[in-house]
Amino acid sequence: MNTKNTEEQDRKKRIDKTLALHGLKFPYRRFLDSFAEKIKFIHPDIISYIAFLVALLTGYLYSHSGRLSYLLIVCILLIIIRMTLNTLDGLIALKIGRTSMKGKIVNALPDRYADLFVVGGIAFSSLCDIRIGAIAVISILLVSYSGMLGKAIGVTWQSQGPLDKVDRLFLVIGLSLIQFIKIKISGPIIIMLGFKFTVMEWGMLLFILLAQITVINRVVGMVREINEIESKE
Repeated sequence: MNTKNTEEQDRKKRIDKTLALHGLKFPYRRFLDSFAEKIKFIHPDIISYIAFLVALLTGYLYSHSGRLSYLLIVCILLIIIRMTLNTLDGLIALKIGRTSMKGKIVNALPDRYADLFVVGGIAFSSLCDIRIGAIAVISILLVSYSGMLGKAIGVTWQSQGPLDKVDRLFLVIGLSLIQFIKIKISGPIIIMLGFKFTVMEWGMLLFILLAQITVINRVVGMVREINEIESKE
């Protein structure tokens, strides 16, 4: 298979998925598109760096959310801001044609760090056992690695779920809201199947499970593409 054609298919696949995903999960995406047109004089890398700083702040606040439960709501708002910024930088890059190889580094690498900061902040809070949180952080790395592995071996960048970047942020938002409500009603603990965990701990356990399913789905995707390539040779 021609390398140039493979890269082009990979790029279109990722752009189409990003726009479709945000079109589904952001009712105001049309507003963001028009807003991106108005601020396209701002370099998309600058927006990416701001999103990175927002994620850093989010992780820090999560680490203190066990003591100050209202920070869970603040973190939800910050996650939404970060997701909005991540959408804007992509839209602006497309509008001004700044989809360079260096831009891909700025767009992808800080995002990986940002996810680690957010989940790491949860792991270091009193709402989560550090051991469960640590495994959740490792799971993020495995999901990211399994996605990029496809590109490394000559097929497309794998983006199968169910724990893709946007999906896991929505999961964290949901967990944070439920944890906040649970704290206000009867405390942070939920007893299920005889086990006592906080909402965030149960959520991180689900996070870990979904991550393994995601890795398996991405490996299956890679193998399928490899088989298609080999059948044409």
